[in-house]
Amino acid sequence: MRNTQQGARRATVLVATMVAVTMFGVSACVAPPTGGGGSTTTTTSTTTTIPTILVPATTLSAPSFSASLPSVNVSYLGCGGTYNPPGITINGPSINIPAQSLTVTGGVLPLPNVQATLAAASINVSTFRLSCFGVSASTGVVFEYGAATASPVTTIDVVNGTVNVGATTLTLSGRLRFQGLGGLSVNVPSFNVTVPGFSAPISLPAG
Repeated sequence: MRNTQQGARRATVLVATMVAVTMFGVSACVAPPTGGGGSTTTTTSTTTTIPTILVPATTLSAPSFSASLPSVNVSYLGCGGTYNPPGITINGPSINIPAQSLTVTGGVLPLPNVQATLAAASINVSTFRLSCFGVSASTGVVFEYGAATASPVTTIDVVNGTVNVGATTLTLSGRLRFQGLGGLSVNVPSFNVTVPGFSAPISLPAG
C-alpha cells in the first residue's frame, strides 16, 4: 500500500515538472511585443565633388610699353656733353604660365608661379650731336639692355576663360652706344620700368 502511494506521488511530481518546463519553453520563445517605443534611424551617405580645372602650359606676349631712360654724360676726345634720351618703346615681356591644376573655389582664382621675362635687346634711340672747339659730330645712339624677370600678380577668370596679368615692375640695366664716336659706350644706371597689366583668353579643359 505504501509503495503504491509513493509511486503515485512520483508520477504527480513528474507530470508537474514536465508542464513547468513546457510552459517555460513557450514563454521563452514568444517574440517581444512591438509598439511605438522603438525608433529606426536611416543614414544617407552624400559625396561632394570639388571641381578642378587644368591650366595648360601657356606663353603670352605682353603689349609693348613706353619707358624713359636716364640722362648720361658723354665724353669723347676731351669734349663732353649731356645726352638726354627721348622716350622709347620696348616690346613687352613673355608671360610664362606653367601647367597646373586648380581647385575651383570661385569665379576668379589666383594663378601662382607666373613669370614675366624680358629678353635682352637693342633699340635705336635717336641721334646725339657733340660739339667741341668749333667742331661738331652727330652720331646714332643705340640702347642695349640685358634680360630682366619679374613675377606679376596673375588671376584666372574661370567664367570668361581669361588670364588677367597685373602691372609689374622690371629693373633694366644696359648701356648707350654712340656708333659714330669710335664705338664709345656709356653705362646707364639701373632704372625701373612699369609693364602695364593686360588680359588674354586661355583654354581651360575640365579637371
